[in-house]
Amino acid sequence: MHANPHVAAATVLASTTATTLQRAPVAAATLLALAGALGPTGPALAQAAPSTAAETVVVTGTRIAITPAGLAQQVTVIDRQALQQMGAARIEDVLARLTGVYVDQAGSSGSFASMYMRGAENSHLLILLDGVKLNDPTTTRGSAYDLSSLDLAQIERIEVLRGPASAVYGGEALAGVLHIITRRAVGTGLAGGGYVGAGGDGHRRIGGQFAFGTPALQGEVSAGRGEEGGASRDARLRVDTVKGSLRFQPLAGVDASVFATEVRRESAAFADDSGGPRLAVIRDKTTRDSRDRVIGARVEAGLSAGLHASFSASMYDRRESANNAAVDGGVRFPVPAFTSDTDFERGNLAASVRWEPAGLGLSLVAGVEHQTEEGSLTSIGDFFGAGTPQTLTFALERDTSSVFAEALVKLTPAIGLQVGVRNDKVQGIKAVTTPHLGLVWEVRPGSTLKFAANEGYKPPSFFALGFAIGGNPGLQPERSRNAEASFAQQLNGAGSLAQVTVFETRYRDLVDFDGNTFTNVNRGTIVVRGVEPEVTLRMLPGWRVTLGGALLSIDERDGLQPLRNRPEKTAHLSAQGDFGRFGGVFAGVRVSGGFLDRANPTGDISMPGHTVLDAAYTVAFGAWRAKLAVDNVLDKTYEQFVGFPAQGRRVRAEVAASF
Repeated sequence: MHANPHVAAATVLASTTATTLQRAPVAAATLLALAGALGPTGPALAQAAPSTAAETVVVTGTRIAITPAGLAQQVTVIDRQALQQMGAARIEDVLARLTGVYVDQAGSSGSFASMYMRGAENSHLLILLDGVKLNDPTTTRGSAYDLSSLDLAQIERIEVLRGPASAVYGGEALAGVLHIITRRAVGTGLAGGGYVGAGGDGHRRIGGQFAFGTPALQGEVSAGRGEEGGASRDARLRVDTVKGSLRFQPLAGVDASVFATEVRRESAAFADDSGGPRLAVIRDKTTRDSRDRVIGARVEAGLSAGLHASFSASMYDRRESANNAAVDGGVRFPVPAFTSDTDFERGNLAASVRWEPAGLGLSLVAGVEHQTEEGSLTSIGDFFGAGTPQTLTFALERDTSSVFAEALVKLTPAIGLQVGVRNDKVQGIKAVTTPHLGLVWEVRPGSTLKFAANEGYKPPSFFALGFAIGGNPGLQPERSRNAEASFAQQLNGAGSLAQVTVFETRYRDLVDFDGNTFTNVNRGTIVVRGVEPEVTLRMLPGWRVTLGGALLSIDERDGLQPLRNRPEKTAHLSAQGDFGRFGGVFAGVRVSGGFLDRANPTGDISMPGHTVLDAAYTVAFGAWRAKLAVDNVLDKTYEQFVGFPAQGRRVRAEVAASF
């Protein structure tokens, strides 16, 4: 709590939460124990569930064509079939079932939805849409992106990389990467489809897609709307998405694509610290209207045998207007009502060359990238209790020039070495070099050891640098250094797999708000240690059971504030089954341990853990598909934020058709 109540609202705006973590025991010896206990049974698998294609593709975390199993870091890939089987209403519900991930939202809808990777801040996660960065550094949340802006119906695949990845992606990838790949046209001829769904608590979905294709040209356009809550409820959300893409071959051996996506989001909800529907004294809602636009183009060309070139250009443009409701002081401090308008644009140009000489077991990638960012924020409110509103504003620009290189070398048929390095010259900041080193060793058929050491960085957000209260133009990048080891063991020939990962991540120069000087400073340092076990069982064709979890142990340093809204223990269990023409079923349990939270009516408060069961049934009739889903089957009452009841039991139904 800050001493001067008259600057409380400005403090809320100016504060960039430092990353700290709660302590939990870590069984680091689990890795060696599992390695010794499990014996070989067959060839190595690509990864633990959820799984996608086993073919060699470019997955998140590298520019080299490789399977998830061949990547030294842990990456989870969820394809469209798995998404349909889960029957989830939102992308947040899908991500919450992944190992090492925690997703939260104040209430059932309308508020900001955040994803935390291995206990790090939500702003330390790089979020990509078709390879384009969505992080916005003008916001008060330190460049975090609101997951509730993503329409699950438009998604073809989700890839989640755990651990720093700045050697590939540069800034923002301090703790991990979430990559959303949208649907694209495939094949020739005409195709299309549509869907409509409804359910409790104002759930509504409608949308459709049309695609066409020839051997030389493929295109698609799609649109969708999703709604939650309503005018008479505690919160409401509406997301409209329109997107399109074209793929073509302008010359022999040259593949090109252009794509565009626009997302419009409207919401209303109680402010996070207000105490929500249960405790808030002031019953006004915060409203937010935003528009995100992504435009991109890519060209791939085969120059000669084993030599390929790639060029890309993209633009991300974001506008948001918010009317922030006043929050009663309670036991903390009051926050006056204020408006905020943000305007941000990022442009990116990149070129790379990939060399894969035949017979050498070698892949090399080298390239350059240039990024420009422009952002502004205007906030109007009575921040100082003077009786008249004040206007606080800033506008900043930043260029980043980068060079990068990656190599994959097969030292032996069973051992692959991965090396990468990137140098980023960020305007106003000294150059940052981030390396990556990985080793994948198939110890014996069906048994694989992986080791990875990598670094990440995140430039200070525009808000932390330039806001009128607390802004510090001298801030340096936040840094991370990660080391991890994992062991994977195939359990049978059907694809069952057990794996465990242990890691240590050191964060330094974290940006924190110093209440004594009323300025953002680099002072935070933490060390995170964790263990992530996961088992996938495939005993029958079309059936899969997955069990996973995460434990964290944290060494907090330099007087950081206690971490809030972050459980120290998480687990998940899911089962998927296919009955053939009788349809398929899904049941998933998410478990979260207790955590610390705070709200103005309560101050700091310990929140209990919770367990949530979701289920879905999907059946197809020719070109038609029907889905019946139940969220929170047992109707468990729980809160992820003080005073905000989470989604109770809800039944949803959806019908889709394709041609």
